[in-house]
Amino acid sequence: MQPATSNSHSPRLSDSDDSKAVFSPASMLTASPRRLLLVLGGLTIATAAAVGSGANFNSTSANPGTLITAGTLVVTDSQSGAAILTAKLMKPGGSSSGAVNIENGGNIPATFTLAKAGLSDTPASPALSAKLVLEVKDLGDPACVSSCPAPVTVYTGALGAMGTLSLGAFVAGATHRYTFTVSFPEGVNGADNAYEGAATRVEYVWTATQS
Repeated sequence: MQPATSNSHSPRLSDSDDSKAVFSPASMLTASPRRLLLVLGGLTIATAAAVGSGANFNSTSANPGTLITAGTLVVTDSQSGAAILTAKLMKPGGSSSGAVNIENGGNIPATFTLAKAGLSDTPASPALSAKLVLEVKDLGDPACVSSCPAPVTVYTGALGAMGTLSLGAFVAGATHRYTFTVSFPEGVNGADNAYEGAATRVEYVWTATQS
């Protein structure tokens, strides 16, 4: 006859009850190595998830659509299509003058130059353009009435020898007045007789290049 099982022992948990067991700190330390690894693995995953989902401070700002337009560059010539000066029947010792206003009519700053073009002499030799003396002066803003800067001579020399002249920078809307004075130097002992009836013609080109 088998001895009776004592009821004083605590009942055993079946294998199927292991997943329902609640471990206190003390029981975790005495649990099987596999179960301890499972518990620690769960803590590690939870920690990683908490770090990944942590809140960050963020701030954003938006600008409305930016509009970019190209500037304009326009040379405004007060004598456009017309001669700056016309001197007829010049004689030795005489001179003739003319003026023109040149404006940067665009909305961006520009560097201006002046050059001659289409020079022709009749007769070709002796060339009257080599005899005549041209002086070009920059008088500044024609609207200036007080404390105006002194005129600046930008060229003086033979009319036919003038090259491309740098006139400096013009801000948008700036205007400069230029005077052109042509002189016929007087020779001696009838040296000027060779120029009787001679003529010279020249064009002037103003060019603006964005600064």
